[in-house]
Amino acid sequence: MARALACDGERGLTSGEPRRVYLVGFMGSGKTTVGRRLAEILDVPFVDLDAAYEAMAGETIRSTFETRGEAFFRAREAELLKGTGAFPGAVVALGGGTFTFPENLAFVKRRGASVFLDVPFEVLADRLAGKTTDRPLFRNVEEARRLFEARLPFYRMADLAVFVNGEMTVEEVAARVAELLRTPLGGDGGDD
Repeated sequence: MARALACDGERGLTSGEPRRVYLVGFMGSGKTTVGRRLAEILDVPFVDLDAAYEAMAGETIRSTFETRGEAFFRAREAELLKGTGAFPGAVVALGGGTFTFPENLAFVKRRGASVFLDVPFEVLADRLAGKTTDRPLFRNVEEARRLFEARLPFYRMADLAVFVNGEMTVEEVAARVAELLRTPLGGDGGDD
C-alpha cells in the first residue's frame, strides 16, 4: 500500500526527502525506537510526541487520562503536534491515536510525510504483554484488538507504509523507511 511521495515546497528537501517525517502506528509498533534511528540516518532531530507531552505536563499520559480525561490530553497533543511545524526537519513519533483525528491527519499531510509502521496485531500483543500500566488504552488484548482495528483505516491513510514483521531489526526498519522516503516519483513505491 506504500506509494511514492511527492516532495515539493513545504514537504521536500532538495535531496527529495521530506523535511518532516511523521511515524504513525499502533502502540508497540516501534515508532520511538525506529524514529530515533531514522532521525540519525536523515540527520534531523527526533521528537517523541508522547514523551514531549509528559515532559511538558510533568505527569504521565495515563495520569492525565485518569485525572483530566482523554479530551484534555487530545487537545494538548494537537497543540504539541502543531509545534512540530516549527522544525525545519525532524522525525516525529506520533502517539497511537494522534493520526486518527482529522485535524491532526490534515496537519501531518500538509507539513510532512507520514509513514505507517504496519505491524501485525499478534506481534504488537506480544510486545505489549505486561505493559498495561503505562498504556492507558491497553487494558487487555481483546480491547486492544478492537482499538487496533478501529484505528487501522486511519493508519492506512499515511503517505507510505512499511510492513514490519516480528523478525526485523530497528536498523532494517529505519533503513527501509529511509529508502522509501528517497523513492523518486514514478518509482514503484511498493513495499515488499
